[in-house]
Parts: sequence; C-alpha cells; structure tokens
Amino acid sequence: MIRSSVRLIWAACWSIPLAAQTQVDLRTQSKAVDFQAAPYTKPFKSGSALPLTCTQGEMFFLLTASPGTNIFGCPNGGWVSEGGGGVTTIKNTGTIVGSRSILDISSGPGVVLSTIDTGQSILIQSSLDTAVVQTRSSEQSGGTLLCASAGGSASTYTCFLSPTLSTYTAGMVLHWKPDTNGTGGPTTLNVDTLGPAALKLADGITDPAAGDIMAGRVYETWYDGTSFRLLNLAVTAGVLGEVQPACGAAVRGRQWFVAGTTGVKDSLTVCAKDASNAYAWRTLY
Repeated sequence: MIRSSVRLIWAACWSIPLAAQTQVDLRTQSKAVDFQAAPYTKPFKSGSALPLTCTQGEMFFLLTASPGTNIFGCPNGGWVSEGGGGVTTIKNTGTIVGSRSILDISSGPGVVLSTIDTGQSILIQSSLDTAVVQTRSSEQSGGTLLCASAGGSASTYTCFLSPTLSTYTAGMVLHWKPDTNGTGGPTTLNVDTLGPAALKLADGITDPAAGDIMAGRVYETWYDGTSFRLLNLAVTAGVLGEVQPACGAAVRGRQWFVAGTTGVKDSLTVCAKDASNAYAWRTLY
C-alpha cells in the first residue's frame, strides 16, 4: 500500500508543469545591492570602438583607449570621455613644475601649436611661424632681406621688406635694390616708412658720389644705429657702361673703367687733383 502511494505522488509531481524562471527588475525590486561577493562585475558595456549613437546617461568602456581614458559617457547624445579628472604632474626637461588637473599649452615666438581632440586623445602638433622664423626656402628665395625701391628720387630712396620691418636695429643687413641712379651727395633710405636714415659709404661718414648708386644693382647695406652703410662696392664704375661724372671733390679717388671698341685699348682713370688743386680724371692705363 505504501509503495502504491509513493508511485501516485511521484506521478503527480511530474504531471505539474514547471514554472518559468523568475527575473528580478533591479530598478524596482532591489535595495542596498552589494556586489562585493560576486566573482566578477561588468557595470559598463564595452568594445573596441564607440557605438555610433548613444542615449543620454549611457556609459561605455572603450577597450582600445589608453588606461585612464577608457570610460565614456553620453550627456547629450554624443560620447564624451570621462577620464582626465585626476591630477597630472607636469615636468619641464625632467624638473617638476607642478601638479594640476589642467594643462594650458600656448604658442611661443616663432612656434604655432595646433590642438585636436580625436575622441580618444588630444593631438598637439607644432609648426614654425614663417612670419617670424627664417626658413631654408625663404633664405634661398632671397626675398627675406630684399628691399627694392620703387618710385623714389635719386637722393631720397624708399624701399619695402616682406614681412614688414617693425624697427631699425643696429647691425641689421639689407639687400637694397635702387630703382634710380644716384646723383651723389647727401642721400637717405627710408625702409617701410620707419623714417629716412642717412645712406653713407662703408666708412659711415662719406656720402655716395655720382656713379656709386646705379639702378638695378643690389647693394649689401647695414644699419650702424644711425645710418645705412653701403658695403662691397667692388665693381669699378664704368664697367657696365655708366656715364662718367665730372671729377670733383665728391668723386675724388674713384676709378673709372671704359671698355675700348675693336682696335682701341681699354682705359682706366682716377679722379685726383694736382698741386694747383685742379680736379681731373688722370689716366692710369
């Protein structure tokens, strides 16, 4: 009789349908949840790339990001890195400058900085400011120091540099190209409208004479703090067919070369005075 009852109870149990597994809604059916004893937890979705879209309040753990910058939040429909909230130690060539949560990077003279947020990191790229720094290409072009005159007179020259000169500095060098032959005597050069400065020969005292300044030639000129000085007037006047000026005190000591035609010898003369103080071109050859 007992065996029969057991069989009936066992059969009855198998005839009752098993209930589906119950799922708990943690939002409304939990209180003071403690996961410390759990073997592992994964509170964020993760992957090797951020999803294309997100909803407000969503979080994501980016596996391919640098440690400390893996966590991203979605505050308003777009992913934003939640890392970088800690303190960073800033060093300059190994020496600690300080520790701050913000690093402010600014460009210096001659350096341009471009900063880009790639979504995973901040990219900082530096380049030269060619308006300040001389480059090989600008040096080869010859344009940096070239100061070409245009529309000036034969004694009050103006010229312009690119980029524009801000002030005269003692020791600065120009490659000056006059557009008009000089008449000799007191002469000035005004660069970028900074004001006319006296133009002298290499000694810084003597005024240029007729024939010393010829249109179209490039003269190396330097500023001594007061005047511009012409340097390296190495080509003897007259070689390129210039008109020979009258010999006088202002031209004294100048040599003049004239190329002879076929069958006629060249001539080389010098402006000098004799014992009676008379000036004339004296033949050297």
